[in-house]
Amino acid sequence: MTSDERRCLSYFQNHTIPTLLGLFDSTLWEKLVFQISQSEPAVYHAVVALSAIHYDSEAKGMPLLMGQPRNTWHQFALEQLSRAFNLLTKRRTSQDPRFCNVTLVCCLLFVLSDLLCGHYDSAFSHLQSGIRILQDLQAHRQLIAPTPREELVEQSLVAAFAHLDTMSTHFGVGGPLLCIENELSDRHIDCDPLMQFQSLQDVLRAFEPYFSMAFQFISPCMYRPPDHIGPDYEALHRQQLETWSHFSHFIRQFKQFYSNMYNRLSRAEQRGADLVDIWITGLSVAIKTCLVGGDIAVLDCYTPDYRMVVILTEAFLQKYPERPSISIQCGIIPPLFHTAFACRDYTVRWQAMELLWNWPHREGTFDSNWCVSLASQTLKLELQTCLATGQLPDDTTPIVTNRAGQRLSAKELVAIMTHHQQQMRGFNTNRAGDASMVDGEWSPLDLLGSVKCMSGWSCVRAFNAFAAQMEIYSTIAACSAGCE
Repeated sequence: MTSDERRCLSYFQNHTIPTLLGLFDSTLWEKLVFQISQSEPAVYHAVVALSAIHYDSEAKGMPLLMGQPRNTWHQFALEQLSRAFNLLTKRRTSQDPRFCNVTLVCCLLFVLSDLLCGHYDSAFSHLQSGIRILQDLQAHRQLIAPTPREELVEQSLVAAFAHLDTMSTHFGVGGPLLCIENELSDRHIDCDPLMQFQSLQDVLRAFEPYFSMAFQFISPCMYRPPDHIGPDYEALHRQQLETWSHFSHFIRQFKQFYSNMYNRLSRAEQRGADLVDIWITGLSVAIKTCLVGGDIAVLDCYTPDYRMVVILTEAFLQKYPERPSISIQCGIIPPLFHTAFACRDYTVRWQAMELLWNWPHREGTFDSNWCVSLASQTLKLELQTCLATGQLPDDTTPIVTNRAGQRLSAKELVAIMTHHQQQMRGFNTNRAGDASMVDGEWSPLDLLGSVKCMSGWSCVRAFNAFAAQMEIYSTIAACSAGCE
């Protein structure tokens, strides 16, 4: 063991593991991953690699990274990942029943390392390799009906892959592959009202198939233009009603658990329950608005729902001041991004963006920097279009109240968003040495040109559809002005 390896292993045990447990407690990291790393060289080197990348990312403030790394810690991590992969390859024909867990743990560590580096294509490739192993073993079934028998794969490991698989739905890679909701019987899928949740683990286990079901509906149709929805509206509306029917059953059960059991939970369990409350609030409004397209009048009706996402998140962050930089579980990023992108109330959108700016971190496949960059680019484009078309009379009248209670004008909002974009651009320009990124208009999409699956990301599709809509508005306004 070299001094750098020893340093990284200590960092993993004392910092990375507590960070990964920052949103939800789990036996995965300390009782499985770290213990296996003590006896399995492949896992050991993968742990060292993730720790090195995590250390470097935190030291830089968790920036949005794209492209090939160029610093010492990332090069060291690449060497460690290569050693881990080579060790796995040498043992690929092993008959040791424990080797399955070793392979899957390495897959998970590869996924997290790649995500932290912004290597999305590689991350999803590793994720799908791990998921196919689980499919071959039919291990995902134990998430629906756990049995007391000895399992080939640790349940916490299966749950981690299943959750990441569901999140991958939004990233154009054909996920989810497991579709664990298909394992549910009709009785389970309707959440028997007589069966009450007794623990947070019961809640999380029950939530996962509904999470998958909701994301599979939301991802392909969120923010779709009305003319794209029209031909498929009847089928999509039936799917929407079915998804909401099942999801609302879970919500009722969870609300009962929250009301009856919350005060009996530990602080860590309360934190998890509060996050689930944010999840279901965000998913509820996403399901309900998926087929609205850009209908402003209809979206206006959902402003209270979006505002509740911000209120619940504010309360969560005040109660739990810890800010873990990385988690494999979904947290506040998707509901805040949806609010910042789709809500028609500028104050609610702006406050959602402020919350994302104030906590740079990663939740599985979701990066807060990426999401808030795209949301701010969307708002910036909208404000510029509204000013150009006369929908906003001027850029100096206050239109937003920020979280500190200050009133801000469109001009001030654009200046703040431009500053954040320049910070991100400057960091990636310094890393890449690409002078072409310094001048001219800049979009967060510029950072992702090398990601093959990017065009399939739901947020990218949403932005492109929105940008096209703004261009139409500008063209109509210009034609109207020319006719006067």
